[in-house]
Amino acid sequence: MPAIDQNLPMRSIALEIANRSSVFAVCFCFLFAIAPHFPHLPLWVSAMVVLSLSWRCLQNLGRFGEVPKWILIPMVIAGGVGVFAEYWTVVGRDAGLALLAVMSSFKFLESRRQRDLLILVFLCYFLIATHFLFSQSITTAAMMLVTLIVITATLVTINKREQQVSLRELLQTSSRLVMLSIPLMLILFVLVPRVPGPLWGLTNEQRGGITGLSDSMSPGKISNLIRSNEVAFRVDFEGNVPPQNQLYWRGPVMAQYNGYRWKQLPRQPMRRLSLNVSEEAIKYTVTLEPNGEQWLLALDIPTLLITDSLMTRDFQLISKKKINDLRRYSMESRLAYEIGLDEAQDYLQKTTAYPEQSNPQTIAFGKSLAARFNSSDEILNEVLGMFRNEAFIYTLKPPLLGDNSVDEFLFETRRGFCEHFAGSFALLMRAAGIPARIVTGYQGGEFNQVGNYLIVRQSDAHAWTEVWMADRGWVRVDPTAAVSPNRIESGLDEALADETSNFRIQKRNPIFGNLLYRWDDLQHNWNDWVLNYDEDKQRSFLNKLDLGIKNWSDMVIALVIMLVAVTGGFWLIAWYRELPPRPPGYEILFRRLLRKLARLGIKKKPSEDSRAFLQRISSQPIPSQQLAQPDQLARIIDLYNHIKYGRHGDSTLLLKQMRSMIKSLQT
Repeated sequence: MPAIDQNLPMRSIALEIANRSSVFAVCFCFLFAIAPHFPHLPLWVSAMVVLSLSWRCLQNLGRFGEVPKWILIPMVIAGGVGVFAEYWTVVGRDAGLALLAVMSSFKFLESRRQRDLLILVFLCYFLIATHFLFSQSITTAAMMLVTLIVITATLVTINKREQQVSLRELLQTSSRLVMLSIPLMLILFVLVPRVPGPLWGLTNEQRGGITGLSDSMSPGKISNLIRSNEVAFRVDFEGNVPPQNQLYWRGPVMAQYNGYRWKQLPRQPMRRLSLNVSEEAIKYTVTLEPNGEQWLLALDIPTLLITDSLMTRDFQLISKKKINDLRRYSMESRLAYEIGLDEAQDYLQKTTAYPEQSNPQTIAFGKSLAARFNSSDEILNEVLGMFRNEAFIYTLKPPLLGDNSVDEFLFETRRGFCEHFAGSFALLMRAAGIPARIVTGYQGGEFNQVGNYLIVRQSDAHAWTEVWMADRGWVRVDPTAAVSPNRIESGLDEALADETSNFRIQKRNPIFGNLLYRWDDLQHNWNDWVLNYDEDKQRSFLNKLDLGIKNWSDMVIALVIMLVAVTGGFWLIAWYRELPPRPPGYEILFRRLLRKLARLGIKKKPSEDSRAFLQRISSQPIPSQQLAQPDQLARIIDLYNHIKYGRHGDSTLLLKQMRSMIKSLQT
């Protein structure tokens, strides 16, 4: 193959045929960049990518021929139609990614020239950003850093053309280029003015795939959620962490019941929080994972309103915007309280309503309780005693229930999870004339002793009830605690050890568990300082630096100065590295001698070595008044040659002697 000119003009790049090694490198690079997306792509799209890359590699080896245009164009149309048929759109995160994968794989089938490969490499750079639409974890960031190095190495390979460069040299070059960009990246991250909300938010498509609390509750709803070990939120307490049995994290409150499903009732925001407290406030900070909903989790009962939120009259915190990105907020709660003493009568009537045609046995039993007992406390204790003493079983695998689900649960199966006990208890209370509602949220959590914070997972999801009493207002009653006290005191892993996966880190091997704690702490700090680096955190961080940066204009000025300083520093380093190496000491002294002789008109020719120079000037008549010690000159040159070519090398003692002889030479 004829040699390729390494300095082709720009207009000739489009005409340059890609070489074999570059084609293989780009195929591998694209596969490396898109492979983590395979779980997010339809199987046929992933298969098409692999098939196209394989075909191009075999074509590069001469095994297959080129795909004709008359076949390729219908394939492109079919791929676009297939993506549309899969998602019923070609825009958005998932559909856009599938379309990009399909069209990029077809681009490989027609890639012939150097320009085609450059386009594909730039598509690989774009693919890096798409990974953060699915996850913003440390693992994803580290994986994308490695991918960035691989893509840059591929770009170096393309530009080297036919030059033979080892894989090690390629990775070293690309790693160095990527590492040089990190200071610029950090400057941009810290100083670019932040817009409200992080860069990577959830899209409408992502919200549907998130497991979390719902705005309704029916049998089996929460037990399905329990099987997930995903982190729901993390909590940093200012003081001691409250006991496990007091960690009730309040979420959606449901007061409407249709005989099978509990739903939320629309309620107006609370203008003034009215409650009686008997203990100091618990102060903490919540880092809430994206959930696509609007409720903010808080320890029961929250007593503080945060920015861009409101509290409904059922003491539920609601964000004014959907939580599509990491949300961090400081909160205060009271664990001992009396609330709802002045509850509206129309709402109390709604919380005693129930459909008469559904669950007739339960309703009849509730009415009989009202006839037998004179007080609400007696009715509560009777039902809790029934759950505690009779053959009720707390399980994640209850049998399926029919239309009269509460009747079947209470009087037939007697096997259920927290939503079964909370739902049946609330209906019994209503049938007995006691206002009752369901509260869903989370109960408990696991303390990370490395980072000193609480981890609350989806597996900690829970449902309990609140009943209203005239002298105490709304009172929390958790019927699950009557059936399975271990669930509230020690967590789900203790209560259902045979039915649940062990999600608690503290249950693992001590060494492995400590590593998991440290990893979760690292992820927690990543969430706090990277994903949650919003406008407020940026302002606080810059104020701590005390650089006088107060507003956006100051940030822009500081940004320009820092970028110029760093790029100027890079230029100085490159300039310094291009400088010729400093000559050894004996050469510096010899040049000093030559300058001294030049003042007498004795100049060394560039082609002469030291001995030829000495021989020439020795044969020339030199006036004694110009060179008082001609023998000294010969000794200096002999010493110079001895240092340069002798075994002792550039020794300090000989250099000192040579310096002294040159200094004493009289001219």
